[in-house]
Amino acid sequence: MPSSRPYLSRVIRSIGGTCVLLTLGFLGGCSDDDAVTSFAPACPAFDVPGSVADRFVYNGKGIDVSHLVSHAQITDVNGDCRDGPQDSHHRPLTRVRLSLALRMEHGPAATEKTDDITYFVAITHDGAIVDKKIFHETIRIAANNGAQQLNTPLRFIDLPTGDNPQVSPYTLEIGFQLTRNELDYNRQHLTYPAHFIQHTQ
Repeated sequence: MPSSRPYLSRVIRSIGGTCVLLTLGFLGGCSDDDAVTSFAPACPAFDVPGSVADRFVYNGKGIDVSHLVSHAQITDVNGDCRDGPQDSHHRPLTRVRLSLALRMEHGPAATEKTDDITYFVAITHDGAIVDKKIFHETIRIAANNGAQQLNTPLRFIDLPTGDNPQVSPYTLEIGFQLTRNELDYNRQHLTYPAHFIQHTQ
């Protein structure tokens, strides 16, 4: 079995704006064919900006509850870190495995039995965003319009381990990929706690 380290626990919401993301392509989603070492590498820190932790969809006729189609909320991030494959220059990679816990609710204006959501994982290094991965999920909403809890499929992201495998220089920023109108709605209608980034051990 590959060595692994417990990774992400309770989501800490934080205030954050929209960033311009530059993809360099050295990170990727992969199959789980890990190399094996004695100790698990360190996991990156993670951050869920509050402004992208919720997604409200309305039917275009208003923004009161009667016009709500769906509401999705990131409530938790779970996963771990383990030894990954080597890159093209035979340098070790750390494999981050993560899954989002979501709270999903159909609103009174919903007409479909499913909802498509898109979320991102942005990787920052020394304060700069160096890569961004986009994931799409189709969620079947409960027929009674009540809230339901669910988990997204496990996703793999590989990043350079570096010279010291027990210290990760990266941070993962995670949130819904929102439209400009959806982001503006969150900033105008939701209140977020003080900025905080969770560092894993």
